[in-house]
Amino acid sequence: MNPDKGSFLELVYEARIKDLVKGRDDQHFEASGVSLKDGYLHIIFDDLPSLLRIRPDWRYIAEEPALIHLKGTGSGYEDITFQSSTGHLFCLIEAVKTGEDTYLPRIDEFDKSFSFIRSCWLNFPIRTGNKGFEGLSIMHHGGVEYLLCLCEGNDCKGGEKGAKPGKGRIQVFQQGAEQWEHGGTITLPKAVRYRDYVSLALHNGSLTVLSQASSALWTGHIRSEGGEWDDLFEDDGQTYLFPRDEKGRSIYCNLEGVAWLGNGRLVVVSDKAKHDQPGRCTRKDQSIHIFTLPD
Repeated sequence: MNPDKGSFLELVYEARIKDLVKGRDDQHFEASGVSLKDGYLHIIFDDLPSLLRIRPDWRYIAEEPALIHLKGTGSGYEDITFQSSTGHLFCLIEAVKTGEDTYLPRIDEFDKSFSFIRSCWLNFPIRTGNKGFEGLSIMHHGGVEYLLCLCEGNDCKGGEKGAKPGKGRIQVFQQGAEQWEHGGTITLPKAVRYRDYVSLALHNGSLTVLSQASSALWTGHIRSEGGEWDDLFEDDGQTYLFPRDEKGRSIYCNLEGVAWLGNGRLVVVSDKAKHDQPGRCTRKDQSIHIFTLPD
């Protein structure tokens, strides 16, 4: 599956976050994750410990978005998900140094009122030079609840090895008494040839993975009868591309979070453009984008 081949997603509308949040003109909004709950988008940022709560149809509803401070352990978060059984919010901290060259990811847990409950380790050591976790979601499989964490690099590695496509990995955890215990690895089909992976979402029996470097997303159907973690999908799935410019170059260069809205629509959020990126990438950064699947 060529990462540069696929159907193009169609833009419905989009907006810069700073234009939606009043009175914060000088603030960067480096969006890193998004989740839909109770009719609201919940967006978190990797540069500040806050959550933006906003309607997905903000253009038509006269309701001001709320910027809520999260008093957890993180100075920013990589992704966000909700636990349906409790309504609790989980926020991902990519990696915290625990040794000379070893890091562990953490989960900060908040209740329905966004009050901090606790912080738990994810039992998955990350070595120096390797990429950490970028995506977070909860999956019910075989009657058991699991936490899914998406590795940023291929084969959960950094550098050149992590950029070699074809080894997308999702780590599976179960909640223990003191920490989240590693329970397996979901192997994305080899046909998913992205250079990185930054977010994931579950929707109607399918799993979606977002790539920033490839400016694309992949969605695959999960076997209805279950299956082993390394053989979870029915087939190679489908790739969708984000719009390019007239020369075929990426303009959505900093995508970081994805969630499904239903009826073929999805929302993605964008981080701040990097200093070494071309100018076209700055036009779509730090924004909320609503797309629909092509007919």
